[in-house]
Amino acid sequence: MSLFVNTNISSMNAQRQIFNSQKELSTAFERLSSGFRINSAADDSAGLQISDRMTSQIQGLNQSVRNANDGISLVQTAEGALAEVTTNLQRLRQLSVQSQNGINSDSDKQALQQEVTELLAEINRISSDTQFAGKTLLDGMFSSTFQVGANAGQKIDVGLTQFSGAGFGTDGLGITGLDVTTDSGGSSIARSDITFTQSPSTLAFNEYFAFEFPLTTTSAQVLISSDGGDTFSVVNVSFNASIGDAVNNTTDALNAALGSNLFSPGAAEVVFDNGSSADNIQVVINTDETEINSTFPFTSSFGTVTSSGFEEPDAGPLDTIDGALSRVGSVRAELGATQNRFQSTIRNLSNIAENLSNSRSRIRDTDFAEETASLSSNQIIQQASTSLLAQANQRPQAVLSLLG
Repeated sequence: MSLFVNTNISSMNAQRQIFNSQKELSTAFERLSSGFRINSAADDSAGLQISDRMTSQIQGLNQSVRNANDGISLVQTAEGALAEVTTNLQRLRQLSVQSQNGINSDSDKQALQQEVTELLAEINRISSDTQFAGKTLLDGMFSSTFQVGANAGQKIDVGLTQFSGAGFGTDGLGITGLDVTTDSGGSSIARSDITFTQSPSTLAFNEYFAFEFPLTTTSAQVLISSDGGDTFSVVNVSFNASIGDAVNNTTDALNAALGSNLFSPGAAEVVFDNGSSADNIQVVINTDETEINSTFPFTSSFGTVTSSGFEEPDAGPLDTIDGALSRVGSVRAELGATQNRFQSTIRNLSNIAENLSNSRSRIRDTDFAEETASLSSNQIIQQASTSLLAQANQRPQAVLSLLG
Protein backbone atom coordinates (compact mmCIF):
# COMPACT_ATOMS: atom_id res chain seq x y z
CA MET A 1 0.00 0.00 0.00
CA SER A 2 1.38 3.38 -0.97
CA LEU A 3 1.68 6.08 1.65
CA PHE A 4 1.65 9.77 0.70
CA VAL A 5 1.99 12.81 2.89
CA ASN A 6 1.24 15.66 0.48
CA THR A 7 -1.87 14.05 -1.03
CA ASN A 8 -4.47 12.33 1.14
CA ILE A 9 -6.97 10.84 -1.33
CA SER A 10 -9.06 9.19 1.40
CA SER A 11 -9.52 12.50 3.15
CA MET A 12 -10.46 14.26 -0.06
CA ASN A 13 -13.04 11.58 -0.87
CA ALA A 14 -14.56 11.82 2.59
CA GLN A 15 -14.74 15.62 2.28
CA ARG A 16 -16.53 15.32 -1.07
CA GLN A 17 -19.09 12.93 0.36
CA ILE A 18 -19.68 15.24 3.30
CA PHE A 19 -20.20 18.16 0.90
CA ASN A 20 -22.69 16.19 -1.21
CA SER A 21 -24.62 14.93 1.77
CA GLN A 22 -24.70 18.42 3.24
CA LYS A 23 -26.16 19.78 -0.02
CA GLU A 24 -28.78 17.05 -0.10
CA LEU A 25 -29.63 17.75 3.51
CA SER A 26 -30.07 21.45 2.78
CA THR A 27 -32.36 20.64 -0.16
CA ALA A 28 -34.38 18.21 1.96
CA PHE A 29 -34.73 20.76 4.76
CA GLU A 30 -35.88 23.42 2.26
CA ARG A 31 -38.44 21.15 0.61
CA LEU A 32 -39.79 19.88 3.90
CA SER A 33 -40.05 23.35 5.41
CA SER A 34 -41.63 25.00 2.32
CA GLY A 35 -43.75 22.09 1.13
CA PHE A 36 -42.56 22.68 -2.45
CA ARG A 37 -40.33 20.38 -4.43
CA ILE A 38 -39.38 23.27 -6.73
CA ASN A 39 -38.17 26.31 -4.80
CA SER A 40 -36.03 27.82 -7.55
CA ALA A 41 -35.50 27.38 -11.25
CA ALA A 42 -32.36 25.38 -10.46
CA ASP A 43 -34.44 22.69 -8.81
CA ASP A 44 -36.40 21.93 -12.03
CA SER A 45 -36.43 24.62 -14.73
CA ALA A 46 -38.95 22.88 -17.01
CA GLY A 47 -41.15 21.87 -14.11
CA LEU A 48 -41.09 25.44 -12.79
CA GLN A 49 -42.33 26.84 -16.11
CA ILE A 50 -45.10 24.26 -16.40
CA SER A 51 -46.24 24.74 -12.80
CA ASP A 52 -46.26 28.53 -13.15
CA ARG A 53 -48.44 28.27 -16.25
CA MET A 54 -50.80 25.94 -14.42
CA THR A 55 -50.86 28.29 -11.43
CA SER A 56 -51.99 31.23 -13.54
CA GLN A 57 -54.72 29.11 -15.15
CA ILE A 58 -55.90 27.79 -11.79
CA GLN A 59 -56.06 31.30 -10.35
CA GLY A 60 -58.07 32.42 -13.39
CA LEU A 61 -60.46 29.51 -12.96
CA ASN A 62 -60.94 30.21 -9.26
CA GLN A 63 -61.67 33.88 -9.98
CA SER A 64 -64.07 32.85 -12.74
CA VAL A 65 -65.97 30.73 -10.21
CA ARG A 66 -66.32 33.82 -8.02
CA ASN A 67 -67.45 35.82 -11.07
CA ALA A 68 -70.08 33.21 -11.88
CA ASN A 69 -71.32 33.26 -8.28
CA ASP A 70 -71.66 37.03 -8.56
CA GLY A 71 -73.62 36.48 -11.77
CA ILE A 72 -75.95 34.10 -9.97
CA SER A 73 -76.49 36.66 -7.21
CA LEU A 74 -77.28 39.34 -9.79
CA VAL A 75 -79.72 37.12 -11.67
CA GLN A 76 -81.39 36.08 -8.41
CA THR A 77 -81.80 39.74 -7.47
CA ALA A 78 -83.41 40.59 -10.81
CA GLU A 79 -85.61 37.49 -10.80
CA GLY A 80 -86.72 38.17 -7.24
CA ALA A 81 -87.75 41.70 -8.19
CA LEU A 82 -89.67 40.40 -11.21
CA ALA A 83 -91.34 37.85 -8.95
CA GLU A 84 -92.72 40.77 -6.96
CA VAL A 85 -93.81 42.45 -10.20
CA THR A 86 -95.63 39.23 -11.06
CA THR A 87 -97.35 39.28 -7.66
CA ASN A 88 -98.52 42.84 -8.30
CA LEU A 89 -99.73 41.94 -11.79
CA GLN A 90 -101.67 39.01 -10.38
CA ARG A 91 -103.30 41.37 -7.91
CA LEU A 92 -104.08 43.80 -10.73
CA ARG A 93 -105.76 41.00 -12.63
CA GLN A 94 -107.79 40.05 -9.58
CA LEU A 95 -108.90 43.66 -9.18
CA SER A 96 -109.80 43.85 -12.86
CA VAL A 97 -111.99 40.77 -12.54
CA GLN A 98 -113.52 42.15 -9.35
CA SER A 99 -114.32 45.44 -11.08
CA GLN A 100 -116.49 43.60 -13.61
CA ASN A 101 -118.89 42.54 -10.86
CA GLY A 102 -122.26 44.00 -11.77
CA ILE A 103 -123.06 45.03 -8.19
CA ASN A 104 -120.14 47.48 -7.98
CA SER A 105 -121.09 51.10 -7.51
CA ASP A 106 -119.04 53.97 -8.90
CA SER A 107 -117.42 54.47 -5.50
CA ASP A 108 -116.55 50.77 -5.39
CA LYS A 109 -114.85 51.04 -8.75
CA GLN A 110 -112.98 54.15 -7.70
CA ALA A 111 -111.66 52.32 -4.64
CA LEU A 112 -110.51 49.49 -6.87
CA GLN A 113 -108.89 51.97 -9.23
CA GLN A 114 -107.05 53.59 -6.33
CA GLU A 115 -105.40 50.28 -5.45
CA VAL A 116 -104.62 49.73 -9.13
CA THR A 117 -102.88 53.10 -9.25
CA GLU A 118 -100.78 52.24 -6.19
CA LEU A 119 -99.82 48.86 -7.62
CA LEU A 120 -98.77 50.48 -10.89
CA ALA A 121 -96.66 52.96 -8.93
CA GLU A 122 -95.02 50.10 -7.04
CA ILE A 123 -94.21 48.31 -10.29
CA ASN A 124 -92.53 51.49 -11.53
CA ARG A 125 -90.61 51.81 -8.25
CA ILE A 126 -89.36 48.24 -8.51
CA SER A 127 -88.26 48.90 -12.08
CA SER A 128 -86.33 52.05 -11.20
CA ASP A 129 -84.92 51.11 -7.78
CA THR A 130 -83.81 47.48 -8.14
CA GLN A 131 -80.01 47.55 -8.06
CA PHE A 132 -77.07 45.20 -7.66
CA ALA A 133 -73.66 46.58 -6.71
CA GLY A 134 -74.87 50.05 -7.63
CA LYS A 135 -76.18 49.07 -11.06
CA THR A 136 -79.88 49.43 -11.89
CA LEU A 137 -81.15 46.14 -13.26
CA LEU A 138 -84.70 46.70 -14.50
CA ASP A 139 -84.51 50.04 -16.31
CA GLY A 140 -84.30 48.29 -19.67
CA MET A 141 -80.67 49.30 -20.20
CA PHE A 142 -78.72 46.79 -18.10
CA SER A 143 -76.22 44.67 -19.96
CA SER A 144 -73.08 43.11 -18.53
CA THR A 145 -70.45 40.47 -19.29
CA PHE A 146 -69.07 37.93 -16.83
CA GLN A 147 -65.66 36.33 -17.44
CA VAL A 148 -66.18 32.65 -16.70
CA GLY A 149 -62.93 31.12 -17.89
CA ALA A 150 -59.18 31.41 -17.46
CA ASN A 151 -58.67 32.71 -21.02
CA ALA A 152 -59.94 35.62 -23.10
CA GLY A 153 -63.34 35.26 -24.74
CA GLN A 154 -64.68 32.80 -22.18
CA LYS A 155 -67.66 34.82 -20.95
CA ILE A 156 -71.40 34.88 -20.35
CA ASP A 157 -73.46 37.92 -21.34
CA VAL A 158 -76.39 38.96 -19.17
CA GLY A 159 -78.81 41.50 -20.60
CA LEU A 160 -82.12 42.84 -19.35
CA THR A 161 -82.93 44.96 -22.39
CA GLN A 162 -86.15 43.26 -23.52
CA PHE A 163 -87.97 46.58 -23.03
CA SER A 164 -85.04 48.87 -23.80
CA GLY A 165 -85.70 52.50 -22.93
CA ALA A 166 -88.90 51.68 -21.07
CA GLY A 167 -87.64 49.08 -18.63
CA PHE A 168 -89.87 46.77 -16.67
CA GLY A 169 -92.17 49.52 -15.43
CA THR A 170 -95.68 50.18 -16.65
CA ASP A 171 -94.45 51.62 -19.95
CA GLY A 172 -92.32 48.62 -20.80
CA LEU A 173 -95.06 46.20 -19.76
CA GLY A 174 -97.75 48.10 -21.64
CA ILE A 175 -99.97 48.77 -18.62
CA THR A 176 -99.61 52.54 -18.31
CA GLY A 177 -102.87 54.17 -17.27
CA LEU A 178 -104.62 50.88 -16.62
CA ASP A 179 -108.29 51.61 -15.90
CA VAL A 180 -110.57 49.01 -14.36
CA THR A 181 -113.54 51.34 -13.89
CA THR A 182 -114.81 51.05 -17.47
CA ASP A 183 -117.06 48.14 -18.31
CA SER A 184 -115.98 46.45 -21.48
CA GLY A 185 -119.00 44.17 -21.78
CA GLY A 186 -117.28 42.34 -24.58
CA SER A 187 -117.56 45.38 -26.86
CA SER A 188 -114.94 46.16 -29.44
CA ILE A 189 -113.50 49.64 -29.77
CA ALA A 190 -111.65 51.04 -32.75
CA ARG A 191 -109.68 54.24 -33.14
CA SER A 192 -108.89 56.04 -36.35
CA ASP A 193 -105.71 58.03 -36.94
CA ILE A 194 -106.72 60.95 -39.15
CA THR A 195 -104.19 62.87 -41.22
CA PHE A 196 -104.97 66.29 -42.69
CA THR A 197 -103.57 67.25 -46.06
CA GLN A 198 -103.44 71.01 -45.84
CA SER A 199 -103.58 73.46 -48.74
CA PRO A 200 -103.88 77.18 -47.91
CA SER A 201 -102.86 78.09 -44.40
CA THR A 202 -106.35 79.41 -43.57
CA LEU A 203 -109.75 78.05 -44.45
CA ALA A 204 -112.01 80.83 -45.65
CA PHE A 205 -115.70 80.85 -44.95
CA ASN A 206 -117.94 78.98 -47.36
CA GLU A 207 -115.03 76.79 -48.45
CA TYR A 208 -114.78 73.08 -47.96
CA PHE A 209 -112.45 70.57 -46.47
CA ALA A 210 -113.05 66.87 -46.28
CA PHE A 211 -111.87 63.77 -44.52
CA GLU A 212 -112.77 60.13 -44.64
CA PHE A 213 -112.16 57.03 -42.59
CA PRO A 214 -113.22 53.41 -42.99
CA LEU A 215 -115.83 52.00 -40.63
CA THR A 216 -116.94 48.43 -41.13
CA THR A 217 -118.84 47.62 -37.95
CA THR A 218 -122.59 47.02 -38.13
CA SER A 219 -123.58 48.78 -34.91
CA ALA A 220 -121.11 51.58 -34.32
CA GLN A 221 -122.12 55.02 -33.17
CA VAL A 222 -119.90 57.88 -34.31
CA LEU A 223 -119.28 61.38 -32.99
CA ILE A 224 -117.10 63.87 -34.83
CA SER A 225 -116.58 67.21 -33.12
CA SER A 226 -114.10 69.98 -32.39
CA ASP A 227 -113.15 71.73 -29.20
CA GLY A 228 -114.68 75.12 -29.97
CA GLY A 229 -115.38 77.83 -32.51
CA ASP A 230 -117.87 78.23 -35.32
CA THR A 231 -120.05 75.36 -36.43
CA PHE A 232 -119.72 74.11 -39.97
CA SER A 233 -122.21 71.83 -41.66
CA VAL A 234 -121.16 68.37 -42.66
CA VAL A 235 -122.24 67.67 -46.21
CA ASN A 236 -122.11 64.74 -48.58
CA VAL A 237 -121.68 62.15 -45.84
CA SER A 238 -121.69 58.48 -46.72
CA PHE A 239 -120.99 55.39 -44.66
CA ASN A 240 -119.89 51.89 -45.46
CA ALA A 241 -122.72 49.72 -46.65
CA SER A 242 -122.38 47.54 -43.58
CA ILE A 243 -123.71 50.39 -41.47
CA GLY A 244 -127.00 50.19 -43.29
CA ASP A 245 -129.12 53.11 -44.48
CA ALA A 246 -129.13 55.12 -41.27
CA VAL A 247 -127.30 58.03 -42.88
CA ASN A 248 -126.81 58.44 -46.59
CA ASN A 249 -125.83 61.77 -48.11
CA THR A 250 -127.84 63.79 -45.63
CA THR A 251 -127.02 66.80 -43.53
CA ASP A 252 -130.08 67.15 -41.33
CA ALA A 253 -128.83 64.73 -38.68
CA LEU A 254 -125.34 66.23 -38.75
CA ASN A 255 -126.05 69.81 -37.78
CA ALA A 256 -126.74 69.36 -34.06
CA ALA A 257 -125.33 71.86 -31.60
CA LEU A 258 -121.86 71.36 -30.18
CA GLY A 259 -121.93 69.26 -27.04
CA SER A 260 -125.08 67.37 -27.89
CA ASN A 261 -125.12 63.64 -27.48
CA LEU A 262 -124.66 62.50 -31.04
CA PHE A 263 -124.45 58.79 -30.37
CA SER A 264 -126.91 57.94 -33.08
CA PRO A 265 -125.74 55.89 -36.03
CA GLY A 266 -124.01 58.16 -38.48
CA ALA A 267 -124.46 61.37 -36.49
CA ALA A 268 -121.53 63.73 -36.91
CA GLU A 269 -120.59 67.33 -36.41
CA VAL A 270 -117.53 69.30 -37.42
CA VAL A 271 -116.81 72.46 -35.50
CA PHE A 272 -114.22 74.86 -36.86
CA ASP A 273 -112.38 77.64 -35.09
CA ASN A 274 -111.65 80.15 -37.85
CA GLY A 275 -108.02 81.11 -38.34
CA SER A 276 -104.74 79.26 -38.49
CA SER A 277 -104.50 78.29 -34.84
CA ALA A 278 -104.37 74.62 -33.97
CA ASP A 279 -107.67 72.89 -33.28
CA ASN A 280 -108.62 69.35 -32.43
CA ILE A 281 -111.00 67.09 -34.27
CA GLN A 282 -112.44 64.42 -32.06
CA VAL A 283 -113.75 61.12 -33.36
CA VAL A 284 -115.74 58.97 -30.94
CA ILE A 285 -116.80 55.48 -31.92
CA ASN A 286 -119.13 53.71 -29.52
CA THR A 287 -120.18 50.08 -29.65
CA ASP A 288 -122.65 48.79 -27.12
CA GLU A 289 -121.50 49.89 -23.66
CA THR A 290 -118.03 51.29 -24.20
CA GLU A 291 -116.90 54.51 -25.77
CA ILE A 292 -113.48 55.83 -26.64
CA ASN A 293 -112.49 59.38 -27.48
CA SER A 294 -109.58 59.96 -29.83
CA THR A 295 -108.39 63.50 -30.46
CA PHE A 296 -106.48 64.48 -33.57
CA PRO A 297 -104.78 67.88 -33.80
CA PHE A 298 -105.05 69.93 -36.99
CA THR A 299 -104.57 73.48 -38.22
CA SER A 300 -107.49 75.09 -39.95
CA SER A 301 -106.89 75.14 -43.66
CA PHE A 302 -108.37 74.20 -46.95
CA GLY A 303 -107.55 70.68 -47.96
CA THR A 304 -108.43 67.01 -47.76
CA VAL A 305 -108.31 64.74 -44.79
CA THR A 306 -107.79 60.99 -45.19
CA SER A 307 -107.63 58.21 -42.64
CA SER A 308 -104.52 56.11 -42.14
CA GLY A 309 -106.74 53.19 -41.16
CA PHE A 310 -108.31 51.87 -38.04
CA GLU A 311 -106.18 50.24 -35.41
CA GLU A 312 -106.90 46.92 -33.84
CA PRO A 313 -109.45 47.10 -31.03
CA ASP A 314 -107.92 48.26 -27.77
CA ALA A 315 -107.35 45.44 -25.35
CA GLY A 316 -109.33 45.41 -22.14
CA PRO A 317 -107.64 45.40 -18.72
CA LEU A 318 -107.54 41.61 -18.51
CA ASP A 319 -105.89 41.26 -21.92
CA THR A 320 -103.43 44.02 -21.04
CA ILE A 321 -102.48 42.43 -17.73
CA ASP A 322 -102.24 38.97 -19.28
CA GLY A 323 -99.87 40.39 -21.86
CA ALA A 324 -97.72 41.94 -19.12
CA LEU A 325 -97.70 38.67 -17.16
CA SER A 326 -96.58 36.84 -20.28
CA ARG A 327 -93.74 39.32 -20.84
CA VAL A 328 -92.53 39.12 -17.25
CA GLY A 329 -92.85 35.34 -17.22
CA SER A 330 -90.76 35.10 -20.37
CA VAL A 331 -88.00 37.23 -18.85
CA ARG A 332 -88.07 35.26 -15.59
CA ALA A 333 -87.74 32.01 -17.54
CA GLU A 334 -84.74 33.46 -19.35
CA LEU A 335 -83.19 34.53 -16.06
CA GLY A 336 -83.76 31.07 -14.63
CA ALA A 337 -82.00 29.53 -17.62
CA THR A 338 -79.12 31.97 -17.18
CA GLN A 339 -78.83 31.05 -13.50
CA ASN A 340 -78.71 27.35 -14.38
CA ARG A 341 -76.05 28.11 -16.95
CA PHE A 342 -73.94 29.89 -14.33
CA GLN A 343 -74.30 26.92 -11.99
CA SER A 344 -73.26 24.50 -14.72
CA THR A 345 -70.30 26.74 -15.50
CA ILE A 346 -69.23 26.72 -11.84
CA ARG A 347 -69.31 22.92 -11.73
CA ASN A 348 -67.23 22.69 -14.89
CA LEU A 349 -64.72 25.32 -13.75
CA SER A 350 -64.34 23.63 -10.38
CA ASN A 351 -63.66 20.29 -12.04
CA ILE A 352 -61.02 21.79 -14.34
CA ALA A 353 -59.35 23.64 -11.47
CA GLU A 354 -59.29 20.46 -9.38
CA ASN A 355 -57.60 18.40 -12.09
CA LEU A 356 -55.10 21.15 -12.87
CA SER A 357 -54.26 21.50 -9.19
CA ASN A 358 -53.66 17.77 -8.97
CA SER A 359 -51.30 17.90 -11.93
CA ARG A 360 -49.46 20.92 -10.58
CA SER A 361 -49.09 19.25 -7.19
CA ARG A 362 -47.33 16.27 -8.70
CA ILE A 363 -44.86 18.62 -10.38
CA ARG A 364 -44.29 21.24 -7.71
CA ASP A 365 -45.21 19.92 -4.27
CA THR A 366 -42.97 18.01 -1.87
CA ASP A 367 -43.49 14.30 -1.48
CA PHE A 368 -42.94 14.13 2.28
CA ALA A 369 -42.47 10.35 2.34
CA GLU A 370 -39.72 10.60 -0.23
CA GLU A 371 -38.05 13.65 1.32
CA THR A 372 -38.01 12.30 4.89
CA ALA A 373 -36.38 9.11 3.60
CA SER A 374 -33.83 11.21 1.74
CA LEU A 375 -33.23 13.31 4.86
CA SER A 376 -32.55 10.25 7.02
CA SER A 377 -30.29 8.71 4.39
CA ASN A 378 -28.20 11.85 3.96
CA GLN A 379 -27.92 12.36 7.71
CA ILE A 380 -26.48 8.84 8.06
CA ILE A 381 -24.13 9.40 5.12
CA GLN A 382 -22.95 12.69 6.59
CA GLN A 383 -22.24 11.14 9.97
CA ALA A 384 -20.37 8.22 8.38
CA SER A 385 -18.38 10.54 6.13
CA THR A 386 -17.41 12.69 9.08
CA SER A 387 -16.16 9.66 11.00
CA LEU A 388 -14.21 8.36 8.02
CA LEU A 389 -12.75 11.81 7.38
CA ALA A 390 -11.25 11.76 10.88
CA GLN A 391 -9.68 8.39 10.21
CA ALA A 392 -8.44 9.45 6.77
CA ASN A 393 -6.72 12.45 8.29
CA GLN A 394 -4.79 10.10 10.60
CA ARG A 395 -3.34 7.98 7.78
CA PRO A 396 -0.31 10.26 6.93
CA GLN A 397 0.88 9.84 10.52
CA ALA A 398 1.71 6.19 9.66
CA VAL A 399 4.75 7.54 7.80
CA LEU A 400 6.28 8.52 11.15
CA SER A 401 6.52 4.87 12.16
CA LEU A 402 8.65 4.22 9.11
CA LEU A 403 11.00 7.04 10.07
CA GLY A 404 11.55 5.39 13.48
